[in-house]
This record gives sequence, C-alpha cells and structure tokens, in this order.
Amino acid sequence: MRAWLRLAVLALVVAALGAWIYFKPAAPTRASHALSTLKAQDVHRIRIERVAQASAPASVVVLERTEDRWRLTEPFAARAEAPQVDRLLAMLDAQSVARYEAKDLARYGLEQPAVTIALNDETFALGAVNSNTREQYVLARGSVYAIPLVQRTTVPRDAGALVSRALFAPGEEPVRFDLPGFSAALEDGIWTFTPAGDQPGPDERNGWVGAWRQASAVQAARHDGRQAAENLSVRLKDGRTLSFGVLQRAPELVLLRADEGIQYHFFADTAKRLLSPPGAATQ
Repeated sequence: MRAWLRLAVLALVVAALGAWIYFKPAAPTRASHALSTLKAQDVHRIRIERVAQASAPASVVVLERTEDRWRLTEPFAARAEAPQVDRLLAMLDAQSVARYEAKDLARYGLEQPAVTIALNDETFALGAVNSNTREQYVLARGSVYAIPLVQRTTVPRDAGALVSRALFAPGEEPVRFDLPGFSAALEDGIWTFTPAGDQPGPDERNGWVGAWRQASAVQAARHDGRQAAENLSVRLKDGRTLSFGVLQRAPELVLLRADEGIQYHFFADTAKRLLSPPGAATQ
C-alpha cells in the first residue's frame, strides 16, 4: 500500500512540474538593434580612414563598385579582392543588443576613433573593445552600439591587403601565350605549343593553361619599381594583349602585370609550372 502511495505522490509531483514548465511565462527577450538599414548590394563606395598612430601613419583607402566589380581608387588603382570587401560589408549585418546615447564618447574609445568606415554616406566609427562582454563599440547614426566580436568587421591593415590576388580579371580569357623559349596558342579549340617537339597530351596542355587562368598569388602589391629580367605576353579573346614582366623566379616568383602596375608573388614552384612548357617541370 505504501508503494502505491509513493507512486501516486510522485505522479502528482511530475504532473505539477510539467504544468509549471508549460505555463511558465517566457523570459523577456533583449531587443537587437541593426547598425544600419543599408543593404550590401546598395553600397557603391567604401572609404576607410585611419588616424596616425605610433605604429602606423594616417591613411585613406577608397573602393568603388562598377558593374558589380570592386576596384581600389585610392591610394592607387587596382582590382579589389572580393572576399575582403565582403568582410567590410558584413558590418551591415551586425546586430547589437545594447544601444547607448552618443555621450561621453571617450568611455567607449570613440572620442577620437582610430578607424572610420564610410559606406556610401553612412559613417561607422570603431571604438574600444569591452574585455568583459567581448563586444566592440561602434558609433553610427548618432548612437553607440555594442556588437559581439564575432560580428566585428576586420579592417585590412593597408590598401595592399585589398588588392585582388587573381592574375586575370573575370572575363579575361587567354588565347595565346608568348613566353621566353616557347609559345602556346588556341587553334580550333586545341592548344598547340611551339616549337612543336613532342606535343604534350591533352591533359597536360589543358592543365598548363588552367594553371595560368586560375593563377592566384600569395600576395599582390603595388609595383616596387624593379626592372623585369624577362618579359612575356598574353593575348586575350577580346583582342587585347597583356604584358607581364618576370621580376624574379626565386626564392619566389614575382610577376608584374604592366597594365595594372601590380606585382604578384607566387611560391617558387609556381615558376616551374607557369614558365616552362607542359611536362618540362616534372622532367
């Protein structure tokens, strides 16, 4: 009898606990605040301004979008690295659970912000990081927001970090390569190498051309002024001819794209792949 009584009491307790959980009022949710109503696809101009610090001078970087392609326009002209631009625009997706009046800005490290980002006509000033809450303060639209560090925009250290590392721009399709000692041309859909010699197989030919088309440098930077030791040219399907200079082959390959004034740094083994006929690098 006592066993049944204990079971009955236990059942009542479980039922009461279930009812309490079911009817318990939901905990109030903290409102989130967007830093902007601007959409990434509507941004056509980005300006990044850094104030002078002990470790670096003041700088201004400007990017502009034309036909869905981003280009650096200041401090020099270059194609922009799309993923880097996307990281900047990610600020527009950040949500803040705290919003404060824009008063006592020194408290938030915003009295003289080190970095200011302007997207079109909207300005975002980056302030201090709260080490306790792991949030960064941002001044925008007349208020101070606290955004989680995981949502924080990573600002490139300089303009060079924004330069596209792709050797060719989208839509640039090579149809002929003229390199020191040999050439390759697309004829009737087949790549032919000169001098003829032992023509490489289709896989080797296509692999060599693909390596050029997809060449992406470890680093791209403004030309440092060095003279090219060798020169080569690439004719494109649209009729243009691009000139490249080989600034060095080792300990890394550095190619200068003359029309852009940008030099591209590759690992040394890339020199063997790009500057030798198919198969020669493995012989």
